[in-house]
Parts: sequence; structure tokens; C-alpha cells
Amino acid sequence: MKKQNHCVSPVRVMDLRGTYKGGGGPDKTILLSAKHHNPERVDVLVTYLRDPRDDEFEIDKKAAELMINYVDVSDKYLLDLKCVRQLHLLIKKFRISLLHAHDDKTLLYGWFLKQINPHLHIMYTCHSYANYTREDFKSNLEYLNHIVRDRIRIFLMKKYSKPILTISEDTKKRLIKSDLKKENISVLPNGIDCDYWKRENGRSVLKDELSLRPDEYLVGTVARIAYDKDLPTFFKVAQAVVKKMPNVKFVIVGDGYGDELLHAKKIVDELALNMHVYFTGHRNDLLDIYPSFDLFLMTSLSEGMPNTVLEAMAMGIPVVATNVGGVPELVVHGETGALAETGEYIRLVRYVLMLLRDNVVSGEFSIKSRDRILNKFSFKKRVEILEGLYVFKRVLKYY
Repeated sequence: MKKQNHCVSPVRVMDLRGTYKGGGGPDKTILLSAKHHNPERVDVLVTYLRDPRDDEFEIDKKAAELMINYVDVSDKYLLDLKCVRQLHLLIKKFRISLLHAHDDKTLLYGWFLKQINPHLHIMYTCHSYANYTREDFKSNLEYLNHIVRDRIRIFLMKKYSKPILTISEDTKKRLIKSDLKKENISVLPNGIDCDYWKRENGRSVLKDELSLRPDEYLVGTVARIAYDKDLPTFFKVAQAVVKKMPNVKFVIVGDGYGDELLHAKKIVDELALNMHVYFTGHRNDLLDIYPSFDLFLMTSLSEGMPNTVLEAMAMGIPVVATNVGGVPELVVHGETGALAETGEYIRLVRYVLMLLRDNVVSGEFSIKSRDRILNKFSFKKRVEILEGLYVFKRVLKYY
């Protein structure tokens, strides 16, 4: 019997994501993917879980600007069954055949939705994965909480449609170490819209906002304020650098889940760095933030493939970062930036001072950084591969 072609109509996809303050995150990737998908192949409904207490939420505005199909659903609790029901109704209403989850929460909700809708294909992209040990936590209770969440996460990934997607080779290796099979994981690196993320599209706003003098440098980072960003090392670098170059200022752009920002400010006060380290809180005008930086500094303990580094490099900002996750897949040490191991603040200090003092080297890093992103991290290619995976999943349904 001749097999019929069931792939005439586009695949209906729910791209499901939770929201978090600050940092780069996959938010831009998800919204921009929906904008660039071929509507003849893929019909995407971008769906966000929205914390009703988040008064800085602006993803709906970004979605409106991009003119994409978008909806957000209120998500109040650790497990909000009302939210799951609303997602189920959206799946029915829009005849969704494939749900693409992007974080722990949507990974869990996707499993519930699969039980209610057996026909639903579930895909998952793991944007970051850390193999933490007991030494990384303050108490046994915190470590136990991590172990339970991690085992649930791995269990659900094993239940989901294959392949599980990751955004870096490093994340893939970590998942294999946690008992996922190598053949069930595929790497789809992050991409970036280099026509948007270029220096001439932005305005340098922070130096004026912070009332910096023309002879003062600004070293910045864009990050969610959380344990894995290792801000204590960031502060150590700042403390050592300003002793050598008092005209250097540091800024952290981002917020935390709770009172992390207040706690970070307290540490800066205790270190007597409040005249050298600034906090902006959450910002949505990142296109105007990066041009303000003379250098981008990232001190993370773990990363996937950080959008913030992609953005900084695309904007031609020299990067000094820790050699974690997918960062070395982006930053070529000594060519497009400089890398040090986690916690090696003395080496990070050396690189920061070198790049601030040597305009020739920092200028070369700037040019080569943008060239690398242009040549190696094409957003268009990423969207084409993703579309192929979506269509392949739907084809499998009929064979």
C-alpha cells in the first residue's frame, strides 16, 4: 500500500517556557525562532508560564513587536494544576501536536500534559546542566533538594521523545554522565541574529546613567543573580582590579529570584566596593547596555551556551570568562577573548587588566569576536534544523 503524505499542513507546535528575571536565557531564541520559522512547515504558539508577582514581565510586548502567535498562562505554585489545565485547553484549542519544553518546570508540566493527551509529542531542550556535589551546597537539606529535583529531571528526559536537545557539547557530556544514552542526545547550538545584535544599533547609556567620567572604564556582566554565577569571584576580581586601576568601574545587570540582589549589594558594601561596583537590576534595553561595556566579564561556575556571551561577542565586546559549559565553544582563548578556570580570580584579574590597558589587543578581540559569531552561530541555520526535527516528529506519527 502506498503511504500517504500527511505533511501538507504545518506542524502545530507549542513552544513552552517559564520566565525568570535577568540574564540572557533562551527567551530571545524562542521568540526569534517563532518569527523566522517557515509558516508552511511550522505553526508555532509561543507559550510562557507567567508568575503573577512579576511586575517586570515584558515578554508579551516583545512578542507583539515580533508579531508572533503568543500567549502566557498564570503559574502561581511549584505545581499549579490550574496552569496545567489551561495549557491542556490551549493544546485542544490550537490543535497542538508537538510540545517543546525548555526548563525544569515545563519539562514536568509536559509530562502531565502527555498523560492527558496521549497523541502529543514532547520535545525537550536542555539549556544547562550542572553535575553538582555536596560541597556545592550550604546544607544537607539543600543538597537533598537538588538530588530529588535532578533525578526527577533525568527520569522525565528518559520518558520524552528522542533526541533530547542540548545547546553545547559540554552539556551533552554532563547528561551522559547522569545516565542518559549518548545516541539519545543531539547538540543544537544557540544562534543569534547578528543583524540585530550589532554595536551601531545600540546607544551607550550606562556610563551616563552612572555618571562616569570620560577616562573611566566600565566592566560589565549581564546575569541572573544566582549561586552558579559566582558573584563572590566577580567581586574579588573587582577588588583586585581597582587597586591597580582606580578608574575602572564594574556593573551587574540582572536580578534574582528573591532577595539575591539585596544580599549582593550588602556584600559589596561590606567589601567597601560600593563606589566601584554598581547594580542596575533587571533591564530590557540590553541593545543599549552592551555598547556601554569596555569589557564583558563572566565568572560562572556552570553554563550552557550563554546568550549573554553570544550577544557581547556579536556586539564586538571583548570577553573574559570562566572556562565552563559551552563557553569555550564560543570564546577562543587568546583570539576572541580570554578564559580561566572557575574561581581563578588572579588569572581573571590579569586578563581584565591586560585588555583594558592594551587597546590594540582588545580591538583585535572585538573584530574577531563578531566574525566568529557571524561565521559559526547562524540563527537561520539553527531554525532550519529545528524545523526539520519538528516535521520529522510529525512524520513518525504516521509510519
